[in-house]
Amino acid sequence: MNKAMDLLGTAASLGGVALSNKALTVVWKKVTGNEPPAKNPDEDEAWRDIILWSLLTGLVGTVIKVGISRQVAKMQSEDNDSAKTSQTEI
Repeated sequence: MNKAMDLLGTAASLGGVALSNKALTVVWKKVTGNEPPAKNPDEDEAWRDIILWSLLTGLVGTVIKVGISRQVAKMQSEDNDSAKTSQTEI
C-alpha cells in the first residue's frame, strides 16, 4: 500500500505543480500583458521579471509539493494506525 500511496503522491505533486504553472501563466499575462520569462530569456526581458517569475513558480510549486507530501504521510499514518488496531483486536 505504501508504494501505491507514494506513486499517488508523486502523480498528485506533478499534476498540482503543472496546474499551478498554468494558472500562474494566466495571471502573469493578465497582470503584465506579456508572456512569462522563458527558460532561455531573450535580451529584452528584464532581470526583475525573470527573478520574480522564478520566485513565484518556485514558491507555489514547493508549497504544493510539501502540502501533498504531508497529506500522503498523514494518510499512510492513519492506515498504519488502523492496521495496528485491527491486529490488536484479533
